[in-house]
Amino acid sequence: MVKTASAFAPSASNFNIHTIGRQGSSFQSQPTSALRPNECYNNGNIQRWMSTSLGSFPDEGAENEYGSSTSVNFAMNPDSDEARSVTESLGISPEKHDILARHAQLVVEWNERLNLISRKDCNLDVVFGRHTLPSVALAGLPDFPTKDADEDGGNTDSQSRSRIVDVGTGGGFPGVPLAIIYPDVDFLLVDSVGKKLKAVDEMVAELGLENVQTFHGRAEEIVDDPIKGRKHKNAYDICVGRSVSALPRFCFWTQDLLKKKNKASKGKSNEGRLVYIIGGTVESSVTTRVVTDIPIDDLLECDGASDKRVLVVSSSDVVSIARESGEKRQKRGQTRNKVKNNSKRTSVKGKWQEKDNSAQKQRGYENFKRYGSN
Repeated sequence: MVKTASAFAPSASNFNIHTIGRQGSSFQSQPTSALRPNECYNNGNIQRWMSTSLGSFPDEGAENEYGSSTSVNFAMNPDSDEARSVTESLGISPEKHDILARHAQLVVEWNERLNLISRKDCNLDVVFGRHTLPSVALAGLPDFPTKDADEDGGNTDSQSRSRIVDVGTGGGFPGVPLAIIYPDVDFLLVDSVGKKLKAVDEMVAELGLENVQTFHGRAEEIVDDPIKGRKHKNAYDICVGRSVSALPRFCFWTQDLLKKKNKASKGKSNEGRLVYIIGGTVESSVTTRVVTDIPIDDLLECDGASDKRVLVVSSSDVVSIARESGEKRQKRGQTRNKVKNNSKRTSVKGKWQEKDNSAQKQRGYENFKRYGSN
């Protein structure tokens, strides 16, 4: 059964189905009278699932069975035919689909103990539809994670394996779902909240993923480490993030992690890329440098699956955006917000001071008189 949220289709007696193809931005409409229920319709690369009747679509703004939250508008049962069709369109095997569903269930269980994601309407369908599917949608990008990556795990050479860093992973999105479908890619999940990473480590262990490591701290601290920093500096093919902060600030944090463009290499450039999931407006300093800007609906080939989109920025442009961001790197050992104290110093009680021998000694008995005992 198809999800019936108002975001999936508007309520009207005679409405048209609008789809946007990848090759253009023009709308192509088709009246509902020409469509048969419960059938997948292809228009370019967009698939549309219809419900049994128009009556199953609620009115716009009406509350559904979960309430009026936005998240439930994108809920999808991982065991439904629709969910399996979406992941199949991305080349994800049924076995990996089941692991994705198991991960979504683990997130629900862990979220009862600590706040990995919003606790409002946190259930299996919401986690899978709102968080898991937009994460694996990145698989629909060209050459993701790299041109030579092998989804079946055939590439075992540690020197040639692709490396992806997920900055601000929170509850493990999008890093863990991507690690499930790309077992031959090494993932580093970064977050400054230790308790969230502990939950991620537990889920990764339970799922049996051997290609995931975590780092507790800020992204800038990864390359600042005097010993291990060299292993991470300009070492990652892709940096992913999901609405962590304003993009110029995020670029400033991650600019030293991505591989730089190798001008000497022949053929396709191995320059690193920032892949960012975002909703809402984007700064003009970013939009002018974006290589790819594509709705997640297009990547999933499912209209109404998400209200987010994916931006792709090259490593060199990430550095340019970071330079214009106005952010400043804190020097090692420098205390943040240090207050300069110009007040006059006072002598500390008990402090040792050198005696002045030129001064007359005070014995205390100059006028001493001895009295006789008469």
